[in-house]
Amino acid sequence: MNAAVEGAPATPRPQLVWPFDIGIVGTGIVGSHQLTREAEEVIRRSNHTFVISSGYGLPEYVKTICPKVTDLGYLYEPGLNRLHTYQRMAAEVLSAAVAERPVCLAVYGHPWVYCHPTALIVRGAPLVGLHVEVFAGVSAFDTLLVDLGTDIAENGIQMYEATDVLLRRRPLQPDVTTVLWQPTVVGDPTYPSSSYAREQFVPLQEYLLTFYPADHLVKLIISKTHPLAQSTVKTFELSTLAEQLTGAPSVGTLYIPPVVDRPVEDDALLDYMVKTGSTAPV
Repeated sequence: MNAAVEGAPATPRPQLVWPFDIGIVGTGIVGSHQLTREAEEVIRRSNHTFVISSGYGLPEYVKTICPKVTDLGYLYEPGLNRLHTYQRMAAEVLSAAVAERPVCLAVYGHPWVYCHPTALIVRGAPLVGLHVEVFAGVSAFDTLLVDLGTDIAENGIQMYEATDVLLRRRPLQPDVTTVLWQPTVVGDPTYPSSSYAREQFVPLQEYLLTFYPADHLVKLIISKTHPLAQSTVKTFELSTLAEQLTGAPSVGTLYIPPVVDRPVEDDALLDYMVKTGSTAPV
């Protein structure tokens, strides 16, 4: 019998997302147009949402589904080390969660793709008895694949942050696609107040030329942040990298296609796969 018993407590409505004190969501690259339903539900359930986003119309939209919204962009200061800014952002979110949980942090792109405040909050929350849930968003890597019209399956992919490549002298495999994040701010830990001179990018160019020929064609991708805009994909020879990055927007990503193909080493496996129709001949 399915009828409710008179006077019995009502069955609680199932929760659409996990319980959290702090929910961290990704807002995508094109603002509210790439905000997932899951992210919207987290924002709606929050008493206070903090926004770190450069996407189109994001803060304005969040204000329609959350009673209290704070844009943390005001914490960026020209010349200030970005790490200090991220620490202040994390501190604001943690403090608010102690007082008015649950709260939400809505970040640009994906919360775990080059978003240091996520890591700081996840580390700090248990120290003050808070529970954090992180929810996926559309990242700059996702939009990059669309902008290039490519699939990473053929040669695989290696991804590094540009400054880290120089600091650690990361070895690059020239037979594998390379993606370098933040090449337009390479070597600078601060929030830039103006464009850089060519000399800022020469060390990166010289290091990459130890792996690739000077005339190797690479691409600088700047994904659109407005639904009516177009992404920019600029192709040029690697030997001109320093010139091309001079004055470029700070959100560009460098794509370096393979320069050689790695030969097949396991001929027996290849023969088996061809015979069984598992793959086309390489």
